[in-house]
Amino acid sequence: MRDHNLTPPRKKLPALVKVKLATVALSAVLAERMTEEDAGRLLREATGTQWSLLTCVQYLSGKEALAAIAALPEAWAEDGMTKEALEQATKVAAFVVANAHPGGTPLCASELAKQYVERKV
Repeated sequence: MRDHNLTPPRKKLPALVKVKLATVALSAVLAERMTEEDAGRLLREATGTQWSLLTCVQYLSGKEALAAIAALPEAWAEDGMTKEALEQATKVAAFVVANAHPGGTPLCASELAKQYVERKV
């Protein structure tokens, strides 16, 4: 019998794994090496949850991701990423969630995102 549930089984991933995954997806989309739809598919397959590019930027700008990055030693490097690169990804994500909505409403309640809200004059 065919399983019609297209949601992959949920995976319990450590915060750092989710940070690295979200950073890769966001970076690939921004560099136009991947479409938003492809990024969503990658994220859903890797996490087993309904992650999308929006979920990715919300996660990167949130407390769990920031804490995972803060816990890394300054010289940390893994899979071609550095702590500085992860920190930069959180800033890009925070700017996106703070300013992407056409109505000016932040896309999440991230404390980091509040620092990046552009004031419309």
